[in-house]
Amino acid sequence: MNTVKGSDDDCFKSIVASPKGKEILEGILKQVLKKDVEIIEFVNTELGKFNKNVKNKRTDLIVKIDGIIANVEVNTNDYIYTKYFRNFVYLVALFNRYSVIEVDDGKKKKKKYDYQTNIIQINLNFGTTDINTDKLILENRFGNAEGHIIKNLVSYDVFIDNIKKFCYDNGSREEYKYLLMLDMTLDELEDFYPDDEIIKEYGDALMKYSEDVFIYPHSEEEEKQMMHDMEIDMAYDDGVEQNKIDVIKNMLELDLPISTIAKSINISEDKVEKIIKENHFDK
Repeated sequence: MNTVKGSDDDCFKSIVASPKGKEILEGILKQVLKKDVEIIEFVNTELGKFNKNVKNKRTDLIVKIDGIIANVEVNTNDYIYTKYFRNFVYLVALFNRYSVIEVDDGKKKKKKYDYQTNIIQINLNFGTTDINTDKLILENRFGNAEGHIIKNLVSYDVFIDNIKKFCYDNGSREEYKYLLMLDMTLDELEDFYPDDEIIKEYGDALMKYSEDVFIYPHSEEEEKQMMHDMEIDMAYDDGVEQNKIDVIKNMLELDLPISTIAKSINISEDKVEKIIKENHFDK
């Protein structure tokens, strides 16, 4: 029996990096955040392992959603307080990276702070934990003893074992099906919402990962080449995106309307507005 699951960190991030990874992750995040989610871009992804015996360089999984920068972490079997503290340190580093903005007023560089963009971390926790809670999703807010909260800084601890128990006790899995699928093997997925497109896409990506890791293991040289090719693709995508940002900034300085900018770089006016907002350009 194939026991590969998306609860494995390498497997999860390889699936997210697959052709249908965006739709799969949007489905997962929708069930965590309880609202529709559209991922604007992947800031960075872990490329995943193709050979179980080779440990690849890791990078964080960070995505941009409308008004949100989100970091997604997978924690398996031993989500102890030490890991909770470690993840908080990651979250603060992310907050500092995206909320502190350097601006040049012509004389010297000054720091500005972005109070609008929400910086969040989503921890998908599988197995036992010493965080004593029966909550399915624990929302963590941060502030001082006087009750002053940093409104745009939050983390979500998702306890998959608690969700599984809740769904079993209530006889319903619909609300959390995309979270539940992460802790299922390919055999278990066969009869689990077989007509759901996201679950089908997830199953296909899980099968592909399983074949790459166990059935067709690559040599170290082949893996290095695959990693190199994927890094080039990601760098190209990042370069294209940055070029659009630079063009928008230059055209705004010429006082060109949003409709003209959108047509010139072949993207929607909504996308142009989002880029302007995210990069704090003056219209």
